[in-house]
Amino acid sequence: MDTTAPVIFATRSGGTTLDRDAQGGNPFASALIDLAEQEHTDLGTFAALLRAATESRSHGVQSPEWLALPDRSPWSLHRSPFDPPESRTALLLMVSAYPADALPPLYGAAWDERRVAAALARNGFSVTQGVRGDRTSLLKSLRAFGVASRRSESAVIYATGHGIEHAGETWLIPTDFPFEHGYTAGNLRRHAIPVARIRQACTGRNTRLVFFAGCRSPGDAVGHARESGTD
Repeated sequence: MDTTAPVIFATRSGGTTLDRDAQGGNPFASALIDLAEQEHTDLGTFAALLRAATESRSHGVQSPEWLALPDRSPWSLHRSPFDPPESRTALLLMVSAYPADALPPLYGAAWDERRVAAALARNGFSVTQGVRGDRTSLLKSLRAFGVASRRSESAVIYATGHGIEHAGETWLIPTDFPFEHGYTAGNLRRHAIPVARIRQACTGRNTRLVFFAGCRSPGDAVGHARESGTD
């Protein structure tokens, strides 16, 4: 049985995301934070509401989609004081401080780290955050979370930063990526983090879920991020 975590992307394949909305962060993060305060009967309902709210907040720029999501899974991100106890753990990978001569910094992503962490903590998650944005630190945190999250009933990873889509795979771009050499397939394999690797590190016993809030644009579109206001 495939135990790789489902993933909810903040935008469609080939799409971009906005770094800052009226709340100062990604519209996807804003929608997620609002929905974390509402009870939901299953993951499918939650994902559909998250898509609708994100589309509204981003004025149609972002339309979330998901992969391998068990729609009928009876789980809610929201927890009330009257719910049965459940061990929950979360990892936040927020890559925001890029070299100024390579890519624009993502101030909204930095703000979202505080907002998303607080929303998850309010709903019973033990949250790991403050991970450096270089590739070595990101991989080290993923390895540690892959071990630790096995002891939890529910595990969530929220990741964001500049994102690239290549050959059907979405990649998180670390701060130490060799930008001067371009976003070739080889450079991505050697220096970026595939979303598939992030999914593998989410190993909760009962519920596993990854949120990826970065862009999924082709590599040749990333250089236009500064002008478009996306990440």
